[in-house]
Amino acid sequence: MGAFAFVVAVFGVLAPVACLRYDIAIVLPENDEDATHLTALCFLVSTVGALISVATLAILSHLQVSKEVHTAIPLLLLMLPAGLLLLSFQLVAQSWSLRIHSYQIQSRAIIAQAVVTVGAQIALIPVFGNSAYSLVLGTVAGYLALVLVYLPVIRDAIIPGLKKHFSRADLEQVARNYRRFPILTGPYAFLGQMSVRLVVLALGAFVSARVVGQYAVAQRVIYLPVVTLMAAASQIFYSRAARRLDDPRMPHMVRTVLLAGPVVVGPFFVLMIVFAEPIFATVFGHPWRQAGHFAAILAVPSMVKTLTAWLDRTYDIRGRQVLPLLLEAGYVAVLLVTIYLTLWLTHDADLAVMVYSAVTVVFYLVWMVCALSVAGIPARLGVQFMVVTTVVIGLMLGADSLINWLNVSVALRIACALLLAAILSMAGVRYGLRRMRTMEQSAR
Repeated sequence: MGAFAFVVAVFGVLAPVACLRYDIAIVLPENDEDATHLTALCFLVSTVGALISVATLAILSHLQVSKEVHTAIPLLLLMLPAGLLLLSFQLVAQSWSLRIHSYQIQSRAIIAQAVVTVGAQIALIPVFGNSAYSLVLGTVAGYLALVLVYLPVIRDAIIPGLKKHFSRADLEQVARNYRRFPILTGPYAFLGQMSVRLVVLALGAFVSARVVGQYAVAQRVIYLPVVTLMAAASQIFYSRAARRLDDPRMPHMVRTVLLAGPVVVGPFFVLMIVFAEPIFATVFGHPWRQAGHFAAILAVPSMVKTLTAWLDRTYDIRGRQVLPLLLEAGYVAVLLVTIYLTLWLTHDADLAVMVYSAVTVVFYLVWMVCALSVAGIPARLGVQFMVVTTVVIGLMLGADSLINWLNVSVALRIACALLLAAILSMAGVRYGLRRMRTMEQSAR
């Protein structure tokens, strides 16, 4: 599990350079010619990146490096070149599906990737045993499945465009016109990946591999909503706002999502805060109870990130990529210093994860207020979001404290908390739908 976590961390850090973030710009041009040349740039960059990764790993294999690095090189050779190429196809097809407003195919692709990844990892166990090879190859198979689902977009939109519009001169011109994406958005995405992987690297330097494995499992589970909900919301918002962020309906939509979001999904994060340890012990087995403890600590930053990070495309639309880059750089620097000092002074993994959680919550609240300001939306909406989120957390924790005071079983506590979470979530959905209907009626 530790070797797999290391390989995924390296791939995750390099993922933003797969297309140098030119894939994000595909949604923006009014004409398909520019979008086609951005597509060609993405494929060119990913091919070069895959070749560089092979050459780098080949050099490392002949150098005097640590035993752990030598052990990881074969896994990285399996993951990096194929992963970067497949990821570029995914990113390009994903942006084109947003451009042509084909959202259903994205849902099918994500589901296919998840099912094939898990199925392949399990199916490969008889071949490779309980090793990182099964996990890495299964992950690559998941990316391949995702690309196969996107084949209609690649066949009907991307390939015809490349045949019809491609020219080398226009390719160079488009690369210059959209250079802010590799120059600004690329480093921003790189720092974002570093902020997620930093804790794993820091823990690996100060605590046992067992603790690192426990944290890696907790992180993968608790950040699953970020990968799904935030990614979906970000893509839809980007496709809607790319050319009409100044539409009067946009502030209404942003307000609806920010105020309804904590009520809809917040209660389920609070459930993880309270019950993560017994849930992990039941699902994964008692030896993984510490992972549940880490998951409980990570629940709040995961919730805040899920509910706010979908606004990240605002900076791209406004051409203000310098601001998020500076914010992300400051965030990574603070994380690096605080987590390193905490582990150096105490060697306490729990305290280090708590420090990470606190810094992350503060960062995403500041980041959200800045995004709202760039979008021209009153910053007081951010204060309202914090109030609603605090009320939801307080209500859930207060109700659980009352039920716990009655000295009932854990199973009954979980059942009562689930019931309250479902009630709050349905109320949030109704509120959001009512506001959206009102917005559509006013637009007519």
